[in-house]
Amino acid sequence: MADLLDHEAPDDAPVRLTLVPDHAAAGEPVRRRRRSAPSSVRAARINAARTATRARRTWLAALFFPVFALFLAIDGIRSIAARLSADRASELERRPIFERPAGMPTGDRRSVADIAATVEAFPYEPRRMSTNTAFFRDNGSDAIGALLSPFPHAGAMHRYPATFRQRLFTGADGEQVAGMVAMHDHPGPAIIICHGLLMTKNFDLIIQVARRAFEQWGFHVVTLDLRGWGQTAWTSEAPSSAGFHEGRDVVEVARALRESHLVTSVGALGYSLGGSTVLNAARHSSVADDHPLDGGVIAVSAPTDLGVALDEISTKPRWRDPLFGLWQLFQATVRGTVRVQGLRPEIRTFRDLVHEVSLPFYGITYEQYARQASARDFAREIETPVLALHARDDFLIPVQHAYDLRDAAAENPNVHVIVHDEGAHVSLEAVEPRWFNSTVRRWFEYWATPGDYVATVPDINDGFAAAEANDAPID
Repeated sequence: MADLLDHEAPDDAPVRLTLVPDHAAAGEPVRRRRRSAPSSVRAARINAARTATRARRTWLAALFFPVFALFLAIDGIRSIAARLSADRASELERRPIFERPAGMPTGDRRSVADIAATVEAFPYEPRRMSTNTAFFRDNGSDAIGALLSPFPHAGAMHRYPATFRQRLFTGADGEQVAGMVAMHDHPGPAIIICHGLLMTKNFDLIIQVARRAFEQWGFHVVTLDLRGWGQTAWTSEAPSSAGFHEGRDVVEVARALRESHLVTSVGALGYSLGGSTVLNAARHSSVADDHPLDGGVIAVSAPTDLGVALDEISTKPRWRDPLFGLWQLFQATVRGTVRVQGLRPEIRTFRDLVHEVSLPFYGITYEQYARQASARDFAREIETPVLALHARDDFLIPVQHAYDLRDAAAENPNVHVIVHDEGAHVSLEAVEPRWFNSTVRRWFEYWATPGDYVATVPDINDGFAAAEANDAPID
C-alpha cells in the first residue's frame, strides 16, 4: 500500500491520511467495504423474525385446535355410538328366540283361508291424510335424495344398525346381487325384503321394516337391491326385468339361506316392483323341487299387469293428477340414467329404457318382457302362500291390478288379496301402522317354521290384541 496525502486543506485544518489500495492508485474503481449493521439493528431484526415465527405458530395453533377439538368430539360420538350398537346387539341376542303364537295350526292344518280370516278381522283405522301426503311422507325425501346422487340408481343412504352386514349373493344365471343380512345366533325363520321402483335397500321404509322384523319379531332378515338398482347395479350388468328374473334371484337367495343350519324357513316381502318380484319368486319356488320359499309371501302395491304399468308410468299425467309430482321424479331418473350410461338422448321414459337396455340384454320382445312378469297370467300356478295388499287410492299402480290378480286366482286357494280404501302407493304403513305391522307379522309367523327351542305365548283368538303392543313402530 502506498501512503497518499489528501487534497490540499486549509492551514488550520487537521491533516488526514487515507489509505488507498494499490489498485486504486492504478485507476481501478474502489470497492468500499460494506459496513455491518449496528448491534441494535441486528437485534431488532432477530426479534422481528422471532415475532413472525411466534405469530405463525399462534395462527396455526388457532386453526389446529378447533379442528382437533372437532375431531375429538366426532371420535367420541363414534365411540359412544359403537358402544351403544354393541350393547344393542348384545341385548338383541339375549332376547328370546322366535316365538310362534300358541294356537296357530302347524303342518298341513295350515291354510291361506285360515290366516286370511284372522288378518281380515284386524281393525283398519287409517289416519286422515291425502294420498300424496301419505306417499311422500315416507318416500319423498329418499326419492329426491336419490335424484341428487351422481348415480341415479344408487339411492339414498340410511344407516343400518351394526347387527346388519353387507353380503353379495349369487342370483339366477350367476348374477351378483347385493344385500344386507342380519342373523340371530339361534335357529329361526328368515324374511327377504325387496324394494320398489326408484327405491333401494337403503331407503328408510325398507330399513325400518327390516329392523322391526329382526329386532321385535325375531326373524333373520335379508334386504336386497334388485337388478339395475342400488349396489347390484355395480355388481351386475343385468338390467331390470320387471320382476321376472328378480324373482329367480330371490329364490336363489332363499336357497343360500336354507344352507345355514340357523334358517328354518324363508318368506319374502316386496313393495311395488318388489311386490312383482316376490310374486314371481312365489311362482318360481312353486315349480321348484325343493320349494325354497316356504315361509309365505306378501306383495304390497304390486303391479300384476306389467304392460299396463309400464304404459302408465311412461305417460305424462295431467298436472292435477296425484301422479304428476312422482312422474317428474321418474323423468329425472330416466334423464340421469341416460346421462350416466351414455345412452341416446331420445330416451325419455321407462318404456324407452326397456326397449334400449332390457330387451337386447334378455333377447326377448316387449310383449314377452311384459307378459312373463305379470302375475295375473300365472296366478293359477302359484302354490306358495301369497297375500297381496293394495289400496283403492293408489295413484301409481291402480287398484285394478289387485282385482285382476284376485280374478285370476279365484280358483287358487293359495292366493289372497286384501284391498282397503286408504293407503296410497306402498304407504299402508304410513296410513295405518298398527294394522300393517300386525298383518305382516302374523302372516309370516303363521307360515314360519320355528327353531328347535320353541317358547310359547298366550293363545290369541282375536289376533290383533296381542299384536298391538309388540308391533309399535320403532322410534
